[in-house]
Amino acid sequence: MSRRSLLALLGAGAGLAALRPAPLRAAPVVATSVKVHEGLYEIAVNQASGLVHVAAVGPRGANAARIIGLDPRTLETRATVELGEDAAFGLASNDRRGLLLATGTRSGAFKIIDARSGSVRAKLTQGESSHLRHIAVDEARDRAFATSFGARDRPSTIWVADTAGDRIVNVITEGLEGGIIGVTFDAANDRLFATALTTNEVVEVSLARNAGIRRFPSGGEGSINIAFDPASGRLFCANQRSGTLTVLNAASGEVVKSIETGAGALGVTLSADGGICYVANRGAGTVSIVDTRTLAVVANLATGTHPNTVAVDRRTGLAYVSNKARAQPRGPRPAAGEAPAPRPAPVEDPNGDTVSLIRL
Repeated sequence: MSRRSLLALLGAGAGLAALRPAPLRAAPVVATSVKVHEGLYEIAVNQASGLVHVAAVGPRGANAARIIGLDPRTLETRATVELGEDAAFGLASNDRRGLLLATGTRSGAFKIIDARSGSVRAKLTQGESSHLRHIAVDEARDRAFATSFGARDRPSTIWVADTAGDRIVNVITEGLEGGIIGVTFDAANDRLFATALTTNEVVEVSLARNAGIRRFPSGGEGSINIAFDPASGRLFCANQRSGTLTVLNAASGEVVKSIETGAGALGVTLSADGGICYVANRGAGTVSIVDTRTLAVVANLATGTHPNTVAVDRRTGLAYVSNKARAQPRGPRPAAGEAPAPRPAPVEDPNGDTVSLIRL
């Protein structure tokens, strides 16, 4: 009997313990943390370059954005892609093609970058005022899916990019109410699951029908990032306001369990075998490691000031965390006709703008 047939017989969420990896044998530890550059955001591992890449917007007003490639063992800087004023915030990897895929939230541009050479192959735009954020990747069919968050009178959309042809092939608009922000891909069923931030829902998006076709409660408040595990048929959703990870049955939409992880739960990433879920808790300054067999938190590791996202190396199992720094204070608004006050000095934050390496 094939693995898929066995899963169908058991049903999503039932009898999965035998199909899961063994429990963790060693206590997870933060092996090292390294100061990288100002304004860190998302992080991704690329197998073609052999590096850990992190997006950095640079100091405020400096137009010094870049994507930095780090040695996966030492976290020393090995490569830099200079982006100037066109900062990247979201970051993902297509290992088969050796690409980095980035969202420029300020510019509304989707960037396709050669991970080996660091050259920007394409900057793709679609309309005006697109607030691009999160990316999911379909390596087998050279596609990427980027959310454009909608608020007030601006609708949410999901861009579908052809990463081999360097073009936007579709923009999904139907059925995406509620402030679409995070996205994950289910390859077997050619569908996406997206989070609706303002309504605390998960939306199933059919790529064949180019529309959101079903929605169900996320089980938390401030639902933001989401990951899909094909082996169990479960969704793992980080809820920023409630500080929880909710585990949902993708077929029924039912909440399997709500797990407290920490204030400001934000990034959510599964290990390659689906046995571990990492949750970056921005407010708590920790990364929670959740055993997906038992749905229990096995460790809460202090990694940096504001953990943002976690990336896992599929070959080694090492995990990498991008940690943002405390925000630089803003000066008072000048009165009409007055010159702006001098900008306050940057906050000294030794635990911010770092990348941390987690070993299991």
